[in-house]
Amino acid sequence: MRAAVLAEDVDTPKTLIYGLGAAVAIGVLSFLHLDLELPLLVTSFGASAVILFAMPGIRAARPRNVFFGHVMSALVALALYFLLGCTWYSLTLAVLLSILLMVYTDTVHPPGGATAIACITGSPQWYFFLTPVAVGALVLIAVAWATGAAYSRYVGGRGAGQ
Repeated sequence: MRAAVLAEDVDTPKTLIYGLGAAVAIGVLSFLHLDLELPLLVTSFGASAVILFAMPGIRAARPRNVFFGHVMSALVALALYFLLGCTWYSLTLAVLLSILLMVYTDTVHPPGGATAIACITGSPQWYFFLTPVAVGALVLIAVAWATGAAYSRYVGGRGAGQ
């Protein structure tokens, strides 16, 4: 029964450290957003946290992918929002063009598609790509980098599985 439900090859120290990193990243963004009223949270950052902290070795978790996947998608969505408003076809084009841009620039980050949708449906201001998107993505990247460095220094160098 255990094998059918639970993963067998989980590196518990790594999972706990990276899980704590995800909590810190989302906690900081949430605190800044809700308590200090600094707009730094986008719902797609939850999916980015899963990629950065549960799958840090994949291409979509590269800092350039996280940053440009979100920022380019937000810029595309802003342009379409100001040209076409919030319509089914502006949402469709935003996701399509975001995907194409990410593929052709080798910056695929799946939550970028969600950022495009969140942007258009949220009736954004022109600076949406900067804050919350660019600044929030940088916070996620910085915490992920610090988490990886802490893991490598304190656990990874001691023979723990990576």
